[in-house]
Amino acid sequence: MFLRNYMAIMGILIGVTAVSLVMMDFIMNHFLDQEPDFNRIEAGQLYDQASGTLKRQLPDRYGGWLELVDEWGNVAAACGKQDDILSYAEDDLYARMDTFRKGDSIHYHVYSVAGPNGEHYKLLWKIPEPLSSILLALSIFAGSALVLLSVALYFYTMRSVRQLKKPLQQIVGGIKEMERFNYATRLEFYAEKELAEIRDAFNGMAERIQSASLYKEKAERNRQNLLLHLSHDLKTPITSILGYSQLLLEQREPGESQNKRYVRYIHDKSSYMSQLVHDLFELAKLDDPHLKLELERINMTKWFQQTIAERYPDIEQQGFELQVDLEETPLYVRMDRMQMNRVVDNLIGNALKYNPSGTTLYAACREEEGRVLLWIGDDGIGLPVQDREVLFDEFVRGTAPLKDGTGLGLAICRKIITRHEGTIELLDEPPYSTLFRIGLPKAPGASA
Repeated sequence: MFLRNYMAIMGILIGVTAVSLVMMDFIMNHFLDQEPDFNRIEAGQLYDQASGTLKRQLPDRYGGWLELVDEWGNVAAACGKQDDILSYAEDDLYARMDTFRKGDSIHYHVYSVAGPNGEHYKLLWKIPEPLSSILLALSIFAGSALVLLSVALYFYTMRSVRQLKKPLQQIVGGIKEMERFNYATRLEFYAEKELAEIRDAFNGMAERIQSASLYKEKAERNRQNLLLHLSHDLKTPITSILGYSQLLLEQREPGESQNKRYVRYIHDKSSYMSQLVHDLFELAKLDDPHLKLELERINMTKWFQQTIAERYPDIEQQGFELQVDLEETPLYVRMDRMQMNRVVDNLIGNALKYNPSGTTLYAACREEEGRVLLWIGDDGIGLPVQDREVLFDEFVRGTAPLKDGTGLGLAICRKIITRHEGTIELLDEPPYSTLFRIGLPKAPGASA
């Protein structure tokens, strides 16, 4: 930007100098120091060949004097002579006529003429340049240059200010909006490279701050929801346990069957609370950045096949059909075996819990675009749209009739997959009403 400004200013100076010189020449020649048009003045207007005399009219009008120089360089005649030169050497005369070689401020205009008897002469019209004319010309040049330079710099400055004003105003406005916690503010302007870098840096900073702010707000909402759901989920079983235990204590004639029912109810609620506390502990543990997974290099194809085989008795007992699509090629990933077992058990367990007998359970494992993908799904009752949108949030049990879960299973699954640098998503791919896809990065040397 500075280099461009320097070059622009240099261009302005050169342009102003050129225009000032043209203006000076025009003013001096047309108004102040008029010179004759030598292209139209002929020798006959200065010299009478018949009589051999010099004519004074033009020198008296425009200044200077006339000299008649013979072929040997001697001044044969003069009219209004103002110097003491009586003869010229040939080289000296040519030097004085040359604008760039002459050593004085006298302009020479030369004509070839002949005398009354045919003699060859050089007619010189010598016009001195007065010092006042030079000073006047310099004054005109300086004044013109000063005016033109002031005007040019004024307009150039206004243009530069307009180019800088909008970006600077937006930058200041953006900073003030950030001070008001309006992190969605972005700068949008076209400017020089340096200002464009400031714009991009500001937008990048605003993007990061906005993301951090949204993450903080989401974390705060999650914390509040967690406390709300936790208090609700603990209040109901604790109230029931207190109530039934109170009945047991106050019962005067205990009946075995009734007591057994009370104890069973207390046991179920206690088990639910134990599972809830366990899931909460696992959820908190997965959020701990210091948690280190026990990563192993495992053949995903073989591991997934064994995992499905271990759950086959439960699948058969529930009356499910099993459809498996596994590649024979070994696909290696780095994973924590225990944590991934929990993910698969949770997904298969949900399918068995919430779907009727005769449902087809689908399991597949393939490699796509350098990632190992697992599919676990079913063609059962499916999930409502409102449940799909929040399926991986904490304490989401959906609208299914069975709601004896803690609502933390899928949230834990997502955190486990995320800790493996993978992804888990719910797809909408008929004929499967529910289809989860897990993607894990392929381990180095996976083809070994």
